[in-house]
Amino acid sequence: MTQNDATQKITKEYQVIKAHGTEIWETTVEVCTESRIIFTLNGGIIGDLSITPLDLEAFAIGYLICEGYICSSEEIQEITISLPNISVRTGTGSVPSGKFSKNSSGGSCRDLLPGGMQNPLPDGFTLSAKTILDSMDKVNEYSVIWKRTGGMHCSLIIDEEGTVVSGVEDMGRHTTVDKAVGLAILKGADLSRCYLVCSGRLPVDMVAKAYRAGIPVMISNNAAFAGGIEFAKIVNMTLAGFVRPPNMTIYTGYQRILFS
Repeated sequence: MTQNDATQKITKEYQVIKAHGTEIWETTVEVCTESRIIFTLNGGIIGDLSITPLDLEAFAIGYLICEGYICSSEEIQEITISLPNISVRTGTGSVPSGKFSKNSSGGSCRDLLPGGMQNPLPDGFTLSAKTILDSMDKVNEYSVIWKRTGGMHCSLIIDEEGTVVSGVEDMGRHTTVDKAVGLAILKGADLSRCYLVCSGRLPVDMVAKAYRAGIPVMISNNAAFAGGIEFAKIVNMTLAGFVRPPNMTIYTGYQRILFS
């Protein structure tokens, strides 16, 4: 991988006026930055989005996997990062056909249900309910920039023993998934034996990212959407929302969660 030398700042400070009722005062606040990314694959543009300028190599790998452009990181020959451009070259050299969907959050519904069918994920992977509930404490531990700014999402990939394989923050909930997947792949993790924890809502494009990465269980402290639930049913994923100890709402794939 090649990358420009410029260090990207994750936050900036601003002088602001705060108000509480009729009381006002001057203070300094820390605000998240954003960077535009123009993503090309073998010379063809596949994305134009805004992300936090952090973990960009992992993002590139995870985005290609989670959006279905490649099946394995071994297909990648070169990643070049020179903001705002991320360029990837694969062994096939093929240029994606069709128009990409410009989306500032980093998610798309590209080819979610080609022909109305997807290969379902296998059963066999199970988790204890306690392991899932304990994940929320880990989200809090990794949400360092969010605590300072209130402007970030967080995603974690955790193995069946409850150990965090990768954890990231980003301005967009979709791009946290890309980055977490990319970091886990760089570490050689078996994603079929892991689960994904998110801090945001779960629409169909979020759930599809986890499916394309081969992750069988996806949970969030927030709500799922109908599209995400229906997609999870089709592909045999376990989807749980409002995971806030001691509670959770299991939408699909109940068989993978073990209750004592």
